[in-house]
Amino acid sequence: MLFRSGTPTSASSDEGDRGDENPDVDSEEDGNFPGHPVTRPGAAIPSIRQSYQYYRFIVLIPLIYLALMVAVFSLNLGSIIGKVWVSMFKVTGAALQCFLLIGACIGPLKHLAVLVFAAKSHETAALQEAKQLKLRHLVVVPAYKEPVAVLRRTLESLPRKSDPETSGHDLHVILAMEATDDTHAATFDELDELFGNAFASFQMTLHTLMPCERAGKGSNENYSLRTLRADILAAGVDPWEVMVTVCDADSVFARDFFIALESAYFDQIDGRRLIYSAPRNTYRNFGKLWNPLISATECSLNSSDLLVDFAEPYVSYSNYSMLMGYAAELDFWDPEVIPEDVHVMYKAMICSNGAQSVCRVWSLIANDTVTDFHDRYVQAKRHLWGVTTIAWLVVILKHAPFSIDRIWYILLKTYMTEMSGALTPHSVLVMTFGLSLWCSPPLDARSSDAFLFLGAMILLGSLLQWLVFFIGEALVWRRQMANLNQDLLERPSWCQVVLHYGLMPLTCPIAHFIFGNVACWHSVCNAFWSSEFEYVIAPKA
Repeated sequence: MLFRSGTPTSASSDEGDRGDENPDVDSEEDGNFPGHPVTRPGAAIPSIRQSYQYYRFIVLIPLIYLALMVAVFSLNLGSIIGKVWVSMFKVTGAALQCFLLIGACIGPLKHLAVLVFAAKSHETAALQEAKQLKLRHLVVVPAYKEPVAVLRRTLESLPRKSDPETSGHDLHVILAMEATDDTHAATFDELDELFGNAFASFQMTLHTLMPCERAGKGSNENYSLRTLRADILAAGVDPWEVMVTVCDADSVFARDFFIALESAYFDQIDGRRLIYSAPRNTYRNFGKLWNPLISATECSLNSSDLLVDFAEPYVSYSNYSMLMGYAAELDFWDPEVIPEDVHVMYKAMICSNGAQSVCRVWSLIANDTVTDFHDRYVQAKRHLWGVTTIAWLVVILKHAPFSIDRIWYILLKTYMTEMSGALTPHSVLVMTFGLSLWCSPPLDARSSDAFLFLGAMILLGSLLQWLVFFIGEALVWRRQMANLNQDLLERPSWCQVVLHYGLMPLTCPIAHFIFGNVACWHSVCNAFWSSEFEYVIAPKA
């Protein structure tokens, strides 16, 4: 047995393993296993602290965007583009117009292909549910003053060694707790009584906040995994054969999650240097939610993560997995970073010369939706503190200027994919062009036909996208959610389903503006005044 069941790890047991090792030195003490030399390229990546001096300049991005919109209107660019479109429409025949209509459907059809693949992958995982795991798995649950009932629910969703189907699974569970939490010992003891013998091992790591660390999930799991790595090396276990899954305290795992995780890993030519993440899902307690703005936000975020095109970069959120050896190679987490999930993905991309570093796991980990409006806005600000990543990218460019054509451009592209909709909303650009065109419309006999055709293209694409969205939601609720322990879920009533999904075409733009644009700009203003951020944990249901 790798860990001694129910034995907390001392908060001071790994003080010397916070990333001070020379990344270029291999030693027997570090556990240099055959074929896996001990290197830490992640230690050479600039820390987030080096970017604090640039935080105040992030406010220039929305200001420059606003100035560009004013310039677009002043120069009457909307009218100019409208005239170009009318001229193009006049020379197009029926065949070309049909081609343009088909082009408007390409995006939704690509998303539909993702749904078909997800459904097939779900069926394959269901057939392999009784399959034994090949890797040793560590599940790390960072927790700070979490209700025992919430943590108990998370642990109940994990496969136990007493279950016939999962008796051979080598699953170790670790509660990553904070010394500032006065209830950590009582919480662990109560859970140890219930789950001490349920897994291959059950233990706790205790993190004491150090100088130059920020309270939050990142610093906690950074300490926890460094501690666990020391335990692994002491036990003579190869870290490259240990899969670590980090999850939120309110997670409910699908029964086939670890089978699907190993399938994603072993399906790669070499899956050792990848991060594995299942699509985002916050539907565990959807039955408690009545606010249509919050439901529009959650459904939109969940759907957009599920429907990411195969050609687009995939991003890891909240719950993700990687080999312990790879986590050490990345030098674990930066203990000052708030959005630690996305930041570690950027580190992985840097260490792999800009390659796509996240692989999808076709299974599910369901988390709670924050049901209170104010609490959801506070959570949105915390999520969108990732807007400050652009300052860190500036430091990366200064650190390695010759990487601009390879690594840095890809990092910037990923950042813009993640943040541009909130930081520089596309709807403002569309409205600016529309207002410019309305003030100075093209005077042409066929202009009305041209704009009716343009409207038809937009309407067709939008209707198809909404159709794919609802098909995706049906797939999630009818197929994927069915693979969770139903006793741990709070499903919505049909009244709630009609309320949330019926109003969604109206509530989505409003919700995106509040929980996307306003929350992002709020974070930008906070970053202008201070690099400090108060980490507020979202209430758990």
